[in-house]
Amino acid sequence: MSSTLTLTHLRFDLVAETRLTLNGFKAGHYLRGALGNRMLTATCPENPRREKPTPEHAAVCPACWLLAAETDPGAVRRAYALTPPLPPRRFVEAGEHFSFGLTLFGEGLRFLPYFVLAVPAAGRVGVGPGRGRFRLESITAHDPFSGHAFPVLQPGSNLVRVPAGPVGWEEAQQAAQKLSTTLGEGSPLQIRFRTPTRLVESKKLVKTPDFGVFFRRLLERIDHLDRQFCGAARRPPDEVRRLYALADRVRLVDASDIRWVDLFGSSGRTGKREPLGGFAGRAVYRAGDWSPLLPYLLLGAAVQVGRHVVRGNGVVEVDWRLSCPSFNISS
Repeated sequence: MSSTLTLTHLRFDLVAETRLTLNGFKAGHYLRGALGNRMLTATCPENPRREKPTPEHAAVCPACWLLAAETDPGAVRRAYALTPPLPPRRFVEAGEHFSFGLTLFGEGLRFLPYFVLAVPAAGRVGVGPGRGRFRLESITAHDPFSGHAFPVLQPGSNLVRVPAGPVGWEEAQQAAQKLSTTLGEGSPLQIRFRTPTRLVESKKLVKTPDFGVFFRRLLERIDHLDRQFCGAARRPPDEVRRLYALADRVRLVDASDIRWVDLFGSSGRTGKREPLGGFAGRAVYRAGDWSPLLPYLLLGAAVQVGRHVVRGNGVVEVDWRLSCPSFNISS
């Protein structure tokens, strides 16, 4: 069984009008909060206190459906993921260019206009400590598997073009097949965890990049998004067990660059401080045959993995350290 999950990855190119304080990996937290506030203010007069919405309300309110539809904690996934400015920056000075990414899943693409309006509105109000302001310069849709780009909003224009079309399993499989021709048996695979990746196994926080745990969370996320936003059927248990068994045979051969990043944010709904940290850096793995896992790894890299992806966590890149060093899946 493959996957019917589709996604549209967008890059928002911005120009700072005043100095922005992004504080490195906290940039995604700041951006998500600013976008959420603008969307809720503009479209959700019934929920001014940002309380947890009822399922009935979330079904008719686009902002709550996108941003706060946690009606079934642990099972419901949100229809988007955010990629913060990379590499992480503490400050962006006035006049400097920077960008962030946004990925919309399946039917979530229909809410693209709300983000197009929310980004410049957030720029006018300001983001992060000191409320640094920015302006939107352009929006580009990117195919993360081929690198092809499509202009959605060009500099100096007010015309927003609908992206050419979402991508998904077919494109991930084509990229995997292309890469497989360059790989020999036992080739090393490098994964770069570009932002904190927060994984949990059996209700326990995982602080090392164990491949089996990483792949299980990745496949679960792909399948949950597929069912929720693309109407897919549940993956057969035998297929899940087969893929998990293959992942558990993959060996971690180098994690010397991995570090734990402590990170905290506050919930806009509860006001409570919550941990956002995870591991980041490069890890190298080795498997006898990557081909059964490779399409899922490439698709998973495109959707991000772990907890708090809406705040910029779990951005990963996949590449071959020796046999194909120039290829990567990047946000």
